Amino acid sequence: MERAGKHQVLVFAHSRKETARTAKIIRDMALAQDKLGVFVKEDSESKKILLDVIVQKKLAVSKDVQDLVPYGIGIHHAGLSKEDRSLVEDLFAAGHL
Repeated sequence: MERAGKHQVLVFAHSRKETARTAKIIRDMALAQDKLGVFVKEDSESKKILLDVIVQKKLAVSKDVQDLVPYGIGIHHAGLSKEDRSLVEDLFAAGHL
């Protein structure tokens, strides 16, 4: 949480299941502390892009990706579809996650 909003952060987990679980714990911790805006500012261009990609265009297949990306949090593992992995990679490379 102390690095959120200052730099992009990668968190590694031991399994596919733990990847989504860990990301959701981070999201929920931020929500409990009223700090969700730290990951992506509500009025930012990134927030608009993330919502457009997930809500409007519905580009993500994975429910976990759909649930996390609007908050500026992505996940990446071999169990995701190639399209979801590419989507997360592209959003991360562009600095939106």
